[in-house]
Amino acid sequence: MLKQMITAAVLAAACAQGAAGGAAPAAAATRPVVVYEPALTGLHAVKSVVRPSSWYLTIGPATEFRGAHWSSWGRTTAAGTATMYQIDFGTHNEGHARLKLYDVKSHGGTRYFSRLRVSGARTGNGVWNWCFNFGEWQASCQA
Repeated sequence: MLKQMITAAVLAAACAQGAAGGAAPAAAATRPVVVYEPALTGLHAVKSVVRPSSWYLTIGPATEFRGAHWSSWGRTTAAGTATMYQIDFGTHNEGHARLKLYDVKSHGGTRYFSRLRVSGARTGNGVWNWCFNFGEWQASCQA
């Protein structure tokens, strides 16, 4: 009888701790870091994306990455590959590019990658920064 009472007390305490909000679910505690992309719906409109399969860098000429495959997506960096296109007077396939997102910052409570390094494509190798003052990716951030 004593053993049953102890078991019941332990179970009750465990249930109470869970109902009172013990450990938070992992998904709520760690939201993934996003990539910001200018949205085509309005001036300075942006959308946030986790593991995008394609996205634009709106600098002249515009650059688009299509068919992105991410080998990693973490709290501080993300790495993957995509086909890179330059879009000016037509769309030009610049080949296979290696992508690295890094330099995590926070804006309005959302953590985002602020830098992108591109390598391996025929043109456009380099580093871009996300600039909130322009609402787009830039080769440099100047106010």
